Amino acid sequence: MSMNRRKFVAALPAALLLSAQAANASPSRLGVIFVAQSTCPYCAAIAPVLKQLQEQAGIDVLVASMDRQPVLPFTTFEDGLRHPLTSHFQSVPQVLIFNSKHQRITHQFGGVRTMRHFVTRLSSALQQSSVL
Repeated sequence: MSMNRRKFVAALPAALLLSAQAANASPSRLGVIFVAQSTCPYCAAIAPVLKQLQEQAGIDVLVASMDRQPVLPFTTFEDGLRHPLTSHFQSVPQVLIFNSKHQRITHQFGGVRTMRHFVTRLSSALQQSSVL
């Protein structure tokens, strides 16, 4: 039995939350820097997933907006063109995983092939970053 898109998308944050718990992630140790643009359809597709991850798993998400506009559902953002970790990006979306224990970016990936592929990459990056 296949899962329809709506049910799959609704289950994404729970899947990420479970993978973070399985890896014994400390939410205060991990953060996500979401390099995005308000007009990007791919950014708009993954932003709600990151927002739910923030709300349900307690992982900080910093939005670095490359067009200096909010990327909904996030209403706050940093200027991505001036941020030292994001100013060099030429394409969006980009996701960076920050491990505060080591004070460095541990994973980075860009683009969205499919939602399932994005979630798999994000989940794997969070798990790997949490055990460092």
